[in-house]
Amino acid sequence: MSYDVIIIGGGHNGLICAAYLAKAGLSVCVFEKRLEIGGGLSTEEATEPGFYHNLHSVFHDAVEHMPAMADLALAAHGAEYILPPVQVGLAFTDGRALTVHTDHQKTRASLARFSERDARAWMALKDDYGEFMSTIVIPALYAPPPTPSEQTMALERTPEGLAYLRLSRQSPEDVVRELFESDAAQAAALFQLAVPRGAITDSAGLGMLVPLVVSQVERSHLAKGGSHAIAHALWRVVLKAGGSVRGTREVTRIVVEGGRASAVELASGERIAAKKAIVSAIDLKQTFLRLLSPGALDPAFVESVKTYKLDEFSLFGVHLALEEAPRYRATAFDPDLDRAFKIGIGFERTEDFAALWHDVRRGALPEQPKMYVCCPSLHDPSQAPPGRHTAFLWAVVPYALRDGGAAAWDRVGPAYAERCLATWAAEAPNLTGSNILAKRVLSPLDIERKLQSMPRGGVFHGRLSLDQIERFRPLPVLADASTPVAGLYLAGASLHPGGGILGACGYIAAQKICADLGVARWWS
Repeated sequence: MSYDVIIIGGGHNGLICAAYLAKAGLSVCVFEKRLEIGGGLSTEEATEPGFYHNLHSVFHDAVEHMPAMADLALAAHGAEYILPPVQVGLAFTDGRALTVHTDHQKTRASLARFSERDARAWMALKDDYGEFMSTIVIPALYAPPPTPSEQTMALERTPEGLAYLRLSRQSPEDVVRELFESDAAQAAALFQLAVPRGAITDSAGLGMLVPLVVSQVERSHLAKGGSHAIAHALWRVVLKAGGSVRGTREVTRIVVEGGRASAVELASGERIAAKKAIVSAIDLKQTFLRLLSPGALDPAFVESVKTYKLDEFSLFGVHLALEEAPRYRATAFDPDLDRAFKIGIGFERTEDFAALWHDVRRGALPEQPKMYVCCPSLHDPSQAPPGRHTAFLWAVVPYALRDGGAAAWDRVGPAYAERCLATWAAEAPNLTGSNILAKRVLSPLDIERKLQSMPRGGVFHGRLSLDQIERFRPLPVLADASTPVAGLYLAGASLHPGGGILGACGYIAAQKICADLGVARWWS
């Protein structure tokens, strides 16, 4: 058995790459280790029947820009999204709240209750950078990254570009301190960086993310019917185009013959030939350190792969089946908080973020958990039985705990879940007793056990740091999706622009493969 192209990994990037290549006339097969495709696009009845929980991916910010949505006609294949009008809420312990809306004037009004100066500064930043983000930054996510000198030369020609370059050399915390005077405005900008973007707020070189979130060029959407519906839509496109998807087929080896990737071997012992290309849509280290024989790679390259830095933090999840949706104390101050899509608890000032990263780096669990909470069924009732709700919290935590390492999660996870729930209930008092019908806890160790392409529970496939973004992601020699092994390509989130449901890594890989094979692109 053989195919033109074999794709390893059925996450959304692997499926997107497969769909583009199959529609280009190539015979394509996706091999997925798990029974279910989709990777992080996971929706399961994890607590009680009829309660559908999105365990790993909820906030889809790029769907309005993702080329695959239009190119692959995903809506016609069942991908439908909901745009909540209240995008973000912050619940403060003093009973106040701040909300960020799709309606910018409502955001301005909320900010003005904390600082009229910050309300003006927020709107000015949005106006100054909105078009720049839409026309320059977003398209750059879907193209191989330029060299640093090319990018700098292009930007330094205009005052706006120079200002952006300056921001890009600062940390997000530096930027918000410079722009805003109130703790509330600073926290509202920083809160949107770790989830779903994977950015740590004290990282130098990531300051350009602040105007990205403030301008709301990327808006958070919820997949109707659950995140897994997007995986199903992609699967249908692949099959309709003549491609194949084979679940419970673990690739254990990439065969290299004559310096070229020529086949894969499965755990079953089966060997499948790839006539034109093999694409790895799984993580970087698994690809080069497990699937390839050391003799197929230059030792210096292997060492550079080993030094690639994985995510600095992970997420601890508690998923709830509820009798009724959370009701927040701070709605007395801002009634819109109850309708917010993504709510922050424990994020009130810049110092809270600094304390969080300090705890994460020393392997400590924050005494006061810092959490992203959400009630998806408020926005999509189909994700719970009539009149009932699903909700979850994601607490930002270290993977390896200083007392016992990652293995300690099996011991401390249940107690930490209760601490997180108590912190949540302090702001939403109805999250107690009989309102909680059932719960499911997912620690960073559980994430790693379930999804092998998320080592150390890292949902972003590698740290976003100045040396691992753009042309340096994951390594300069790999930035265009090709590899030192002829016929082997990358399409996983280790590539630029990184993790999250962007659909960019698979798209960039498909472009590169078609160019190398001389296959005409059917898309614009």
